Amino acid sequence: MNIQKIGDRTAELLNLYYNNEIEPFLNSCHEDVLWIGPADKQVIRGRKNLVDAFHAEKHELKFSLNNLTVLPLATTSSTVAEIMTFMLVDTIWPDNSASRVNQRMQFTWVEQKGVPKIRVIFISNAIQYDERDGIYPVHYDENYRKFVLTGETRSERIYVKGIDKSILYLNWSRVIYVESLGNHTVIHTLDQEFESTESLKTLEKRYGNLFLKCHESYMVNPAHVHSIRRFKMTVTGGRELPVPEKKYTAVKKTLQKIIVAR
Repeated sequence: MNIQKIGDRTAELLNLYYNNEIEPFLNSCHEDVLWIGPADKQVIRGRKNLVDAFHAEKHELKFSLNNLTVLPLATTSSTVAEIMTFMLVDTIWPDNSASRVNQRMQFTWVEQKGVPKIRVIFISNAIQYDERDGIYPVHYDENYRKFVLTGETRSERIYVKGIDKSILYLNWSRVIYVESLGNHTVIHTLDQEFESTESLKTLEKRYGNLFLKCHESYMVNPAHVHSIRRFKMTVTGGRELPVPEKKYTAVKKTLQKIIVAR
């Protein structure tokens, strides 16, 4: 199996899954799949049992998937692929309240009659520890589950190569700006920062329609620009990005066109 393609397929299925489109995921499961959920007693074996369980579910929940990281792991078999995924998942209730979990999933893919199928899926939630803790939650925060109002809608995803051979699938609407770090880049999002092995020039070629290059070292998401003045702009979070004098007029006009187009 091509592990890169399996990683891409896993990301595709997760995006559909959290858009309440579960059939592609179920259709990709092995006949003897083992599904282990994050809660007690959530263990289901066999595709038929898994399909029956999901089809029996009736809910009005919506989900928002953010900052998906896919990490393919090398195996000694050409017929087995191990994929680790890390993501932020918001569960949104009908009253528009939401809770966020830092979720991790492990997928084991095997070939069934020559077709890649999910043999094992293990889901766990990474509960936030007090930063003073190491292995054990000595200072466990009982208020880790926080409710927030959310008005976020689904947006285009961008993908970049992470520094640990992972692939990052990020929600464009949550990316504030991209910063050059030599031959690498740092992607600053609303939630955290990600380092990529790809250069700013490479990402500009790929996503120049989504970002505005305001400086040789920065690309900004226009949706997160709060103000612009000589010779800097302020973005979400209060960070100020430089705008060279030679580019200032052009950058300002481009931003004005984007605002009018909205």
